[in-house]
Amino acid sequence: MNISRFVAVTLLGLSAFGGLGLSATATAQIEIPNPGVPGGSFDTAVRLVVTSDLMLDRQISRWLRTHYAGWDAEPHQIQEMGEDRYAVVYIQHKDHPSRRVYFRILQSHADPDSQSPAFPF
Repeated sequence: MNISRFVAVTLLGLSAFGGLGLSATATAQIEIPNPGVPGGSFDTAVRLVVTSDLMLDRQISRWLRTHYAGWDAEPHQIQEMGEDRYAVVYIQHKDHPSRRVYFRILQSHADPDSQSPAFPF
């Protein structure tokens, strides 16, 4: 008698939780990449000081090997937002959702944002 009551209460609780749509919402939030991580968005882009495209490729590859070992990366794409230039790399892993990593391309260390507390990402 106690076991059947426990099962009934458990099933009722699970159906109420699922009926509110909370179970689907919780699952979706887990799979969204955190935009606050370094390189997760334009605002938290990894800053690279480079003088040539070859140097840019090498620094992006090194950073990705260090922070996303085992992930497959596509070639970077350059995007410009106002005066700022960004390299965007799409990375994939068989066990994780795919994501983009953002790199802000700087020509020198004299960047106006270098005084911010978030520098260097």
